[in-house]
Amino acid sequence: MVLQLNRLFLDTNVYILGADNPESYEGKILYWLGWGQETPASVEVILSEAVLEQISRVAKRLRHKDWAGEIIRRIWQDLNSRYVVLEPQALGQLKALATIPREDIGVYLTAKMGKAQCFVSANHKLIRTLVEQTGEFECLTPEEFVNRYVAP
Repeated sequence: MVLQLNRLFLDTNVYILGADNPESYEGKILYWLGWGQETPASVEVILSEAVLEQISRVAKRLRHKDWAGEIIRRIWQDLNSRYVVLEPQALGQLKALATIPREDIGVYLTAKMGKAQCFVSANHKLIRTLVEQTGEFECLTPEEFVNRYVAP
């Protein structure tokens, strides 16, 4: 039985790979959410400044700043987005605990504060850590997500 999905967190790699290759699992997820369409899906995609900064940084490194801007524009225009503000004290507390890899703390907090039901990432190490350390969300790879939610 598949739960009713209302809020979803996509890791940076999903946006970058999906924007680069619409035929990839990541591209299928973005399309399912409304990417390149007139109407977004009802499922909310959780975002924060930390996630948008990562998308921008990675996209600029892979191509150029215009591509980064295009991805971010399409996120705001095409997807049903929910923006959360990360609290500095929460970031500091998680850094001190060292349960989540330091470079992924902003990503994790975005999903947590946005009350994401599902966390999608191609980063297997991060998914494994989140499941083992927190168990707060369903954590899936893009392929697993497509097979569970998009393909049926």
